[in-house]
Amino acid sequence: MVKKQFNPADYRLKQEKKLNQGRKPGFVFDVVLDDETFTNVFKNASTACVLDYIEQKQYLGLMYPSQPCTGLVCNPLLFKLLNLPTMWAYEPLTGMYIYYFAPTDEATFNRLENLENEGIISVSGCQGIVFNKYNMPKLCPDWADYKLSKLPQLALQTLDLIEKTAKTVVENKNNFFQINKLKPLYNMPLVLSEKLGKTVISINAHILLEHLLQQMTHSSAVIDNTYSDVYLVNYVQFQKGLIFQGKHRKKDQVIKETFQELQSHTIIDDFNIIDNKLTFKSELITKHIKQRIRRNIGYYAQLPPTKQAPIIATFINYLYWIVNCPSSYTQLTIALDTLLIQLGVERLLKEHRLSEIAKLLNLLRAYGVQYGLLCMPANATDITSQDVKYLLNNRGKLHEFFVLKNAKNGKEKK
Repeated sequence: MVKKQFNPADYRLKQEKKLNQGRKPGFVFDVVLDDETFTNVFKNASTACVLDYIEQKQYLGLMYPSQPCTGLVCNPLLFKLLNLPTMWAYEPLTGMYIYYFAPTDEATFNRLENLENEGIISVSGCQGIVFNKYNMPKLCPDWADYKLSKLPQLALQTLDLIEKTAKTVVENKNNFFQINKLKPLYNMPLVLSEKLGKTVISINAHILLEHLLQQMTHSSAVIDNTYSDVYLVNYVQFQKGLIFQGKHRKKDQVIKETFQELQSHTIIDDFNIIDNKLTFKSELITKHIKQRIRRNIGYYAQLPPTKQAPIIATFINYLYWIVNCPSSYTQLTIALDTLLIQLGVERLLKEHRLSEIAKLLNLLRAYGVQYGLLCMPANATDITSQDVKYLLNNRGKLHEFFVLKNAKNGKEKK
């Protein structure tokens, strides 16, 4: 693909268009120095003047309302949680958003001032936006529908929502917290599925992990996952939703053991349970939790209650990653011996237990089909020890026995 060459004239036109969008609602522009106080250099500058000045590093552009209004400055999380019905703008140099309302009375303005918290929320009577040549201001998509002279009033109901939401964000500024009602589904990041496809963990660890993913999917991390790394969860409610497999033991004990298991594989980095609060960290998952590949809670419920279940789960995770991978694999390329090592059963190879390997492969294939990740090959028969010998001698032929179910042969597109 031929890379399109940078055209300064085209870039200039794009910059002009972005600035002129602000003029229609009623913003004006100044040129200021890039210093601590933004010393004014040129007031009420033309678009061309602003762009000429900010070509030089010592100058910045300043876009501000031409008349008084109430500007509510929010960080990305608060901005998206509020979703207020008015004009907004984005300041690229600070990463903050500004909601604009008509001027408010003193009592309302004071209520907003009482909410002020650094890096989260503040209020201004004439909030401007500073920018440079590489980071231009951004207006809401429906900017053309607004005039600064006719902005909506800040209704009492909206003010109550701002107070309630801002207090929640401020109180949880060091934690990711639940933002909507839990549904029985969760995001499954591909990077996690890939790791689980190469890591054999217990079924109880899978069950716990599903519920952790559910909490993360319904948390503030899916809006902004940059401001914290700790998830805060109501432990009593979380505990009630867990149903583990195996002999009867205290649920608290199983939870701590499975957390430790996930921690030993660096899936969870840390956890703590104090009183009614569960906190945990996962850098791996948090980084990718916005990836919207949805699964339902209970994904592993079809697995047999046997010692082989963790091995089957690992194989299912591996297939899930392959089938959903953006690389669009059309067939398995992994060799049998590598797969067995990945599943933690390399001892079967060392001990030449070919018939047991064949039984395991039949079991894995059956569950792959049951989970909708594999198709049975044409004229398929049970895999035998002779087939295992064939696969060990022909390392690239596993796909002849394990056929991926993809878009071409039946997989539904997401």
